[in-house]
Amino acid sequence: MKAAMWRLFVLTLLAIACRSSQQSVDLLLTNGRVFTANPARPWAEAVAIRGNRIVAVGFSADLATMPATRRIDLHGRLVVPGINDAHLHEPWSVAAERIDLQSNASADDVLKAIGGAHGTWVNVQIPVTLVDDPRLTREALDAAAPTKAVALRNLAGHNSLLNTAALRAWNIGDTDPDPPGGWYGRANGKLNGWLYEHALWMKDRAATEGAPDAVIVAEMRRFANEAVRFGITSVQSMPAVHPDRVAPLVTQLGVPLRWRWIEIEMASVPDAPHWPTKYIADGTPIERDAALRDPYSDQPNTRGRMNFTDDQVRRAVELAAHGNQQLLFHAAGELPIEKFFAAMRAIAIDWPAKRVRVEHGDFIGEFLPDAKRFGVVVVQNPAHFTLAELVRARYGTGRLRNFQLFRSLIDAGVPIAIGSDGPLNPWLNIMFAEMHPNNPGEAITREQALIAYTRGSAYAEFAEREKGTIARGMLADIAVLSQDIFTVAASELPGTESLLTIIDGRVAYEKATRSSSTSR
Repeated sequence: MKAAMWRLFVLTLLAIACRSSQQSVDLLLTNGRVFTANPARPWAEAVAIRGNRIVAVGFSADLATMPATRRIDLHGRLVVPGINDAHLHEPWSVAAERIDLQSNASADDVLKAIGGAHGTWVNVQIPVTLVDDPRLTREALDAAAPTKAVALRNLAGHNSLLNTAALRAWNIGDTDPDPPGGWYGRANGKLNGWLYEHALWMKDRAATEGAPDAVIVAEMRRFANEAVRFGITSVQSMPAVHPDRVAPLVTQLGVPLRWRWIEIEMASVPDAPHWPTKYIADGTPIERDAALRDPYSDQPNTRGRMNFTDDQVRRAVELAAHGNQQLLFHAAGELPIEKFFAAMRAIAIDWPAKRVRVEHGDFIGEFLPDAKRFGVVVVQNPAHFTLAELVRARYGTGRLRNFQLFRSLIDAGVPIAIGSDGPLNPWLNIMFAEMHPNNPGEAITREQALIAYTRGSAYAEFAEREKGTIARGMLADIAVLSQDIFTVAASELPGTESLLTIIDGRVAYEKATRSSSTSR
């Protein structure tokens, strides 16, 4: 009986395949090296697309007879599922001149750049090596730019140094109390110019939300065009403004990039979140505000700090348990993870169905049993793996053994995804994942990284049945790459680009390639 049923099943599949091969498709890709990210069939040669769906995946010889509006001979190019960036903050600089300095820039270089700037508001991106430089002070910025508003920023984005003109522009006075979820740096009863966490973000948000739609749309379009050139087809965005402000603008871009909007809660816990919600529980090691149990090795008088109270953490978890919106929890130190899992343990529900996310989770190692039990998705950011010297100074070598786990998460069966949270280039981030300078024992393979960037990121947004793999019935989100990322030297990975990016069955980006097109 079982043998007969199996024969019937095989015959049915063959009949479906036969009918499909006779139906016309809109786009047929052949003679490629197709990495599907589908564990049932990891590799193929050809892909057929009708409308916005993949209708066939297989060998070129088997699909070559399908009638197609357009055929493209890939000449052996590597094809991958579209990249899904699971954690990013678009660099929408809508109200300021931006100056990016070299990684070896000195304090003198910073002050010189400020003096030569022409804008009335200037953002200067400084290397992390200058975060503690005693020469960079509010008074030094005042001397270099007495009339221009200046803000020094670093790649973490959790603090900024402002001069007096910038403080005045943002209506921040020396006697102002610290806002919830953030604080002002002070010295001798006066603001020293440093803004931390929500004290900074609430002002950034107000400035960006005050920009006209046309300005924001132009920045979004620039970003989207850059994304599709890398083969990115989906982004899970944590914008500097409220999603209600920017979500309607996507239709004006003319670029079919898929956006998933995530609201950032900076200091409060809403009663009824309308969007998937990320709570930024602490800072980062760069400014020594990741919340730790034990002091920082290079500054023993601090352990960082939490942005939310214990009651707020419990309330956020309760809302996730009984509501419909996904919960995302930024945790750089171990203290927020400890409090977070304690709150989850107190509520007996089917937590894996909620797919709660921990963003970064630098010290999640000791909590792996909880992460596995609760079905937590860990979203890692390989760009963070590059600050080996800094994190060694902050944490000491002993703590780094359990720092920024990646391979161990995979081995433990904890779902992982990758987000840029820094340089957008996914191929650069895959190189960082393969190297992992902070903790080389936790490095992963390129294949593992690509799966995390595609299938893993789709799972992180409940979309694994729609995208993340190249398989029959899935959305046609595909990238044809300029080189084989599985064979080139690691140093060559960042030079990878997409030659053809397909989103929802439409060509979102195409670079000149050797291809042939035919009509139906």
